[in-house]
Amino acid sequence: MKSIKIYIILSIILFISAGCVQQKMDADSFNKLLSHRNMGLAYLEEERYTDAVKEFMTFINIAPSEAFGYANAGWAYLQSPGKLDSAEIMIKQAMKLSPGNPDISFLAAKMFELTNRTSQAMEVLRHTITNHPEHVLTLYQLSEYYRQPTDNINLQKAEGLLHKIVKTVPGNITAQLKLIDLSIKNGHSKEALYYMETVRQVLPALPAVAVSVFNNAVQLLRNNNVDQSMVSALMFHNLLKSTTYYKSGITELRGNSGPIPGLPLYSFMNLKTPKTDKQGTRVFGVQFVDISDKVGLGAISQADIVLLGDYDGDGDYDLFISKRPITDEFRNQFIFANDGGIFKDISTNIGIDHKGQDIHAVTADYDNDGSLDILILNDRRSRLYKNNGEGKFIDVTYETGISFKSNAVQTGFVDYDLEGDLDLFIVTKTTNQLFRNNGDGTFKDVSEKSRITGESVNSKDMSFGDFDDDGDVDIIVLNSEDISSFYDNRRQGIFSDISTKSGIGFNGRPNSLIAGDYNNDGFLDIFIADLSGQHHAIFKNRGDGTFIKDKKSLSGVFGLNNFSASQAIFSDLDNDGYLDLLVAGSSAIDKNKSGLMLLRNDGYGNYTDESSSLPNGLKRIEQVSAVDLDNDGDLEIIMVNDLGQIQVLRNDGGNLNNFLNIRLAGLRTGSSKNNYFGIGSKLEVKSDGLYQMRYVDQPVSHFGLGERNRADVVRVIWSNGVPQNRFTPQKNQTIVEEQILKGSCPYLYAWDGTEFVFVNDVLWPSALGMPLGIMAGEPLYAFPNSTDEYLSVPGEKVRPKDGKFELRFTTELWESPYLDNVKLIVLDHPDSVDVYINETFIPPPYPPFRTYNISNKYLPLSAVDQAGNDLREAVLAKDKTYTKHLTAGAFQGITELHDLILDFGNLTNSDSIFLFLQGWLFPTDASINVNISQSNTTNLIFPKLQ
Repeated sequence: MKSIKIYIILSIILFISAGCVQQKMDADSFNKLLSHRNMGLAYLEEERYTDAVKEFMTFINIAPSEAFGYANAGWAYLQSPGKLDSAEIMIKQAMKLSPGNPDISFLAAKMFELTNRTSQAMEVLRHTITNHPEHVLTLYQLSEYYRQPTDNINLQKAEGLLHKIVKTVPGNITAQLKLIDLSIKNGHSKEALYYMETVRQVLPALPAVAVSVFNNAVQLLRNNNVDQSMVSALMFHNLLKSTTYYKSGITELRGNSGPIPGLPLYSFMNLKTPKTDKQGTRVFGVQFVDISDKVGLGAISQADIVLLGDYDGDGDYDLFISKRPITDEFRNQFIFANDGGIFKDISTNIGIDHKGQDIHAVTADYDNDGSLDILILNDRRSRLYKNNGEGKFIDVTYETGISFKSNAVQTGFVDYDLEGDLDLFIVTKTTNQLFRNNGDGTFKDVSEKSRITGESVNSKDMSFGDFDDDGDVDIIVLNSEDISSFYDNRRQGIFSDISTKSGIGFNGRPNSLIAGDYNNDGFLDIFIADLSGQHHAIFKNRGDGTFIKDKKSLSGVFGLNNFSASQAIFSDLDNDGYLDLLVAGSSAIDKNKSGLMLLRNDGYGNYTDESSSLPNGLKRIEQVSAVDLDNDGDLEIIMVNDLGQIQVLRNDGGNLNNFLNIRLAGLRTGSSKNNYFGIGSKLEVKSDGLYQMRYVDQPVSHFGLGERNRADVVRVIWSNGVPQNRFTPQKNQTIVEEQILKGSCPYLYAWDGTEFVFVNDVLWPSALGMPLGIMAGEPLYAFPNSTDEYLSVPGEKVRPKDGKFELRFTTELWESPYLDNVKLIVLDHPDSVDVYINETFIPPPYPPFRTYNISNKYLPLSAVDQAGNDLREAVLAKDKTYTKHLTAGAFQGITELHDLILDFGNLTNSDSIFLFLQGWLFPTDASINVNISQSNTTNLIFPKLQ
């Protein structure tokens, strides 16, 4: 029976192959094709492989020249017992129709492996990476093949592939740990040490049980004890295997968490989407299907608040749900964990359980530990719950010092002072509140000082963003009966109310405010939803933080008239690269009308009504969100209706277009310049002629790419202002912050007879007004005194050019240097005498200029640190070899306390002894200095001689 089935499939494919011509597909046929595509993918997700194959075979009958159907039928057969022969036929045909497609080639490699043809599998993968060198699944699978023989040559190849993976997905902890293991096996201690330190930086915090093991491995690697370090490194690796970071990393490397690595295909390779139907109307191509029951949420009622977030850190969205209180006897707050696409109640002993009516909730990582915390406004007592990263939430409201007003209605976290942690802004029915995050788990009320309290008006909503594109976060507050308040961030913790100049004039009953770049011009625009249903409006940003009402953008959406809006969101639901608009509420005149409107962006900033793609019979919707719940590349819709029922609408067809999901990861240990999830950063994506911009307000940012295969470049402007580019990124991309200096002192270059060479950086002692942190318990600022700075310039670096010595000063980054006088002092000295000057960074009074002429030098007989590590070779000569035993603290430029113990032998007969030490600093920057000046948790200490 098996051979007959294979013969039938083979004869169909031979017939198709004889006439593979690009088909013209009309809109009706295309919609039928989409239906089979969507059903097939849904069956794959539910592991109903036989049903999936039926759908894909019907797809093949309609579109025999499209590789999509064959590839996914082959993927379904790979998962089915006894169907490997059928899988091979399907996958090989897909490869013929789309040669070189890396995802199809990966399926072919797995098919060869499962049929004991590993050498052929490796050949396919090797061919793939020649054309697709950053295809992560291929790189990882090939590295696993090379690891198996364990001979030197293959282990070296495996290490090289893991290097490429880490470069492509630097946020993947699993890949870094596997690379550490291989680097040690191959005797590459420097590389292993580098990636051990990188893991510590990328992780928000090391698990407590792993700290001592990690430190031991690092210490052994620093001392080049490679063989001994292997045991500790493997123990560290094993301790991290139980973490959600590791598990999500494995999924990223394999494609799924099942027994067979790989992924289904979502996009068409040969078939182009018809742009219009017979009537000339643009084809939307997306349908939403209610899957509330399937995901375990259909039975919930009385929900008031649904808050999405990855609370367990496993890479998918979980739910916080607050119900309307009936009596004080019942629990009102719940956490539902996402377990493979099914939501399960894990609320017992979770730690969130309080009385009263919850008004609003927001999730953010206020303490920069990598776990999402939850803040809840409540009519009795508002609370901040800290996520301890181990499945528990702890009420820390009292310890933080936050005093909530009883009439608070909205809240959000924002890094208003650009120093790396999230501050808290609260909108109330009277005046606003702003609490500065001190970086030590406490907050300080700076509402009055920041000038952001506003007049005593009834506020409804708010939005954060850099509306005037000047590099800091501004705040717009929506007021119910007055002009919206626009607070322009003027730095130094001060805002300026420029509401009357903003151009945001609204005549209706404003109820919801959202920000987004709806016309793809790179500036944040706003949409205000009207409770009366008469005055919904988009305000276009002129590019300078002032706005003008765009009367055309919504003029074609007649259904918005008399639609009473409760909330709205911008989302790219069809992945075409333009922000669509979801408006929740109800019709003021037609009770049978859907409570959700879907408005599609036509690519020019004009909207059309595509609400017909939503299920029928939706009641009044009170709350709406859109996220990629099933990690398939398009956005699902999650809603709460007026009965408190939660509805989940699966997006079928959005991932027909390509996409890019971006997660930012700010470095922790040894950096701490930006908050962990990069909230407040600016993301720009460029792909061919398509440009998109997002203000980062959640851990994952979603970009549609249309039919473009990939983005050309992703540009991040981190919240502290530092730009970073990633070229040709993968579809799911975690961008890890690079250690880039935000600012730098000017550089001095000199002509050496051949070229200009770097000499030193200059003007360190007088960074006018820059916070330096806390010293001796008091905030310290850079000294205003004008300085005379002396630099030692080796003679071989200065040669005359046309009879003159030529020096050049360059201004590197943000600072504006002031330099009014330069003198060149020539010191002639015997070869036997070395000349030194004091270049130490010290506060006023500045010491007078002095040269130190040294003829008798004493080198240390021994040099060790506080742990007994031998540092003599590192400090013996000025050879750019530095001690590597400094342990990074939380911030860039600040290490843990460290001793350098020098033994010069018997110096009793020596006179006028001076100690000369030279090194190179990787300094703190302005953002870090602002942060550490806000509490005494981190103190700066000058080097001391004892």
